[in-house]
Amino acid sequence: MMSKKVYKGEEIEVYFDAEKCIHSGICVKGMPEVFDLKKRPWVNTVGASADKITAHIDTCPSGALTYKWHTKPSDTETEKE
Repeated sequence: MMSKKVYKGEEIEVYFDAEKCIHSGICVKGMPEVFDLKKRPWVNTVGASADKITAHIDTCPSGALTYKWHTKPSDTETEKE
């Protein structure tokens, strides 16, 4: 069974791997405007700037949340997965 889900936005795609998640709550506590378990989909890729979302995803202790840039204000496309 595949546990990885994709949440597509204009600038980034956010990936969530349920099998890696340790339920630390850092995502929902630190950025509830983007990560809200009461909503469907629970990841809102337009709830904050893509830069802020990716910086917050970088704090995920398990690596369950990752992302891929579609467009990046800098010179090259970056992928963290």
